[in-house]
Amino acid sequence: MSLGKFAIAMVLLVVLGVAAWPSATQTSEVGGVTVAVTPGNLDPDSSLWDFAIAFEAGSRRLDDEVLDSIVLVGDGRRMKPLAWEGEAGGVRGHRAGVLKFIAIRPRPQELRLEMTRPGEAKPRVFRFVFGEWSA
Repeated sequence: MSLGKFAIAMVLLVVLGVAAWPSATQTSEVGGVTVAVTPGNLDPDSSLWDFAIAFEAGSRRLDDEVLDSIVLVGDGRRMKPLAWEGEAGGVRGHRAGVLKFIAIRPRPQELRLEMTRPGEAKPRVFRFVFGEWSA
């Protein structure tokens, strides 16, 4: 899949599956695999938070066990995901979905999504700093 199609897939995930706030997509490329993360519903009244995640790997297999390889960190608390609504592992080239977490209370000013991928020496870290959390 080309980078253009990859970008379109991310936009569709955000528009169709995630109410993006704030909508700062972050990407990381290691060893020919690009991962894009977009924070979704982080509303202070929501009991669940979500992140749109897309993997692009050319012709490589994507065998990530998403529920086992990602944690959300806020104010020192580490939260495992509650659910993955997306493509199953074992696909080649492209995989996307929405990862859901139980909201951290009180809501921290910074969130980190840490992803440990097979064959990579260190975790990928996506940081989202929100300041005063004003709507």
